[in-house]
Formats: sequence, C-alpha cells, structure tokens
Amino acid sequence: MKRGLRTAALLLTAASFLLHGKSGADDTGLRETKAALRLELAQALPATTTTATNLTAEVEAKRLRAQRYLEHEVEEERGLKFLKPVSYRSMKSAEFRGFLVKKIRQQYTPAQMRDYARSLAMVGLLPEGTDFEAKMMEVMDEQVAAFYDQDKAELYTFTDSPLTSNLKRMIVAHEVTHALQDQHFRISKWPLKRKDNDDLVAAHMAVLEGDATQTMAKVYMRGLDMRTALTDLAGAMAQSTEKFMRAPRYFRDMLLFPYQEGQAFIVALEQMGGRELVSCAFKNPPTSTSQILHLDKFHPQREDGVLIQPQVKMEAGWRRLVTNVVGEFGIIVLLRQFDHARDAAAIAAGWRGDRYVAFDTGKGNGLLCWASQWSSPGAARRFVEVYREVVLKRNAAREPSLRLDVRVIDCRVDLTLRVPAAL
Repeated sequence: MKRGLRTAALLLTAASFLLHGKSGADDTGLRETKAALRLELAQALPATTTTATNLTAEVEAKRLRAQRYLEHEVEEERGLKFLKPVSYRSMKSAEFRGFLVKKIRQQYTPAQMRDYARSLAMVGLLPEGTDFEAKMMEVMDEQVAAFYDQDKAELYTFTDSPLTSNLKRMIVAHEVTHALQDQHFRISKWPLKRKDNDDLVAAHMAVLEGDATQTMAKVYMRGLDMRTALTDLAGAMAQSTEKFMRAPRYFRDMLLFPYQEGQAFIVALEQMGGRELVSCAFKNPPTSTSQILHLDKFHPQREDGVLIQPQVKMEAGWRRLVTNVVGEFGIIVLLRQFDHARDAAAIAAGWRGDRYVAFDTGKGNGLLCWASQWSSPGAARRFVEVYREVVLKRNAAREPSLRLDVRVIDCRVDLTLRVPAAL
C-alpha cells in the first residue's frame, strides 16, 4: 500500500464531500451500526500477531467481526463475493525492508538491477548512475503501509502503523480488494514479474490498482460524514512524501500511473458497461499503457501494440544488458523531463509499438538500439525530431563523443545511440 499515493483518492473523495455536502450514510440506525463496526475495525486492525494465542476471546471475536464487515463492504462495492477467507498477517515496519529485499532477490541479482538502471539511463528515463535498488527501497520504506502478497495470498498490515484509524481502514479495504481480485482472476498468474516488457506490466498494474483504488473510494463514501472527513483530510496530508518527491521523475510518474490513470480507466469502463465490463478487463487485460490512456483502443474495438524488434548486428565483446519496451506512457515520462511537458502526451499518442536492446560495449561504453512504430510518417518524424533534442540536452557535456544514427522508413523509426563512458 503506497501511503502517499493511494490516499490521493481518499483526499479527493473527502474534498468532494466537503464541497458538495454529499453523505454516504443511509438512515440513522444503520449509520450508528456502521460507526460501531468501524470503531471495532480501527481498534482491531492491524492485528498484533498472526494467531489468536495472545488475544482474549473477546478481542479476537471483535477483530474477526470487523474484518468480515470490511470484506462485506468491499464485496458490495465490487460486485464479487469472496470464494474463501482472506488470510491476514502482520509485521513490524522494521521488518519490511528485509521482506522487500528477499522479494527483489527472487527476481533480480544486484548486477541485473544495475544493468536495468543503466539501460533506462541510456534511453533517457533515469539520470546516469542512479542506484535503482536503493532508490526503490527508500521510496517503499516511506510509502508502504500495507500490502497484499499474491505469491502467498496473504494480506499484511504493520503493527506500528502511524495512520489514523479511518485511513487505516481505507488502506485495508484497498488490500482486501486485491485479495478479492486474486481469488476471482488469479493475479498471482499475471505476468507482473516480466523483465522484458515494462509497458505490459504497467498496463496490468493499472487494472489492479485502479480497481482497488476505485473500490476503496466507494467504501469510504459509504460511511463518509462531516465529522470524519476533516480528520481524514488532515491525516492524509500529514503522511510523509519527502523521499518520494526526492526520487527521479521516472520513479514518481511510474508509481503514480497505476493509481491515477488506472482509476480513470476503471471509472470509464464502469460508465460504459458497469462492473461486468471491469471484470472483462481482468479476464483479458490491456497489453499496453496506450490502452489505459485511450479507452477506445481497448473497448469496444481492441487495438494491441505492434510487435517490433530492433535491428542489431552483434559485435565481439558486446554484453547484452536488457531488452524492454518503453511504451506510450514511458515516452510521455521521457519527454516531460526535457522541456516537453505540454506536448509530451500529444507526441506519444502516435505510439503503436516499440522495443529496445541495450549493450555494454566495453570500458563503460554503451549502445542503445531502439525500434518504434508510429501511427503515421508525420508522427514518426515528430518523435525523431524531439528525441534528437532529448539526446543533445542530456549529453551536452560530451556531445563530440556522442553518436545518434536514425533511420525512418514510413512509420518505423530505428535509433542507434552510442553512449561513451560516463564522465
């Protein structure tokens, strides 16, 4: 649970209530019943242990009752029923770093993380020399307040969470939604760990997090009243985002994308076809961020990205670092960093597919081979024009040693960028 990210929906919901005077309450009796159950939930979550051995029977019963109540609210708003009980776990905040390192090591070695960061830097997405793993750990340490582990189908909260009780309830509702998603759509089987297509992973994450954020907001609205709204706003605004704001632009934008654009995508689906259409997006998820940004490319007529491969002639001594996909949103993030905040989205909208391969060619020198497909020859030429600017601005200090070769044939662009060793 990204504390500073997911509470954005809570802030907007509470602000809307304060501005428009809307209440999610039903009648007085039901409102009082809900308030009592929410109080139980606030007192009971997170559980201090994973079993009831150290809890009195009364406290354990209250905790279970509060969990069932929150699960019922999520079921009501999402339109799906739990197929089995949710497995709850807890840990201390100090234990999370070790847990996260273990998860990372299951997928990447330290050398692979360095290669990945260097490849992103060649494209222009990250500053050169960024310690990707260290930055990620720093941001996650600050932002994570609860999480669902799809590998083990367990929902974790922290025993020493500083969140106010109602914010804590919303965070748990978000994670409970992930448990519900997993039971119905087996998200543990989704390609969320693919190393060769960041764009696909971002699109899948947008469905998961957008749905959970929208459900969380609906659950919040069910019990919203003036007495809690101001407190919740103050609590959400008090959450620390200092490390998040210090992170490179790429980190910030890619972390926010699944929640902001993902929720907008889910809302648009709901408006077109209700919760049934949202569930269809889980059964056959979008394959690119382009489909998240442009609903008409996903529904009713699906337009998947073009499969494309860069043209590479391997030479002796080259070491392949990474092959990956930048995607439409990745290109937006790239251009935003280099004086194209206003027209980045318009330029990237012409994206139809891409793939790059990055190499170490020895003594710290790098090579980037990047192929992309565009909607028209004009869109392809516009991208090339702007990317030349990006390369020159990013490498102004060593321009004489830099070499960018470009070939444009109709709607296809092939870029070859030779990057000298860092100064």
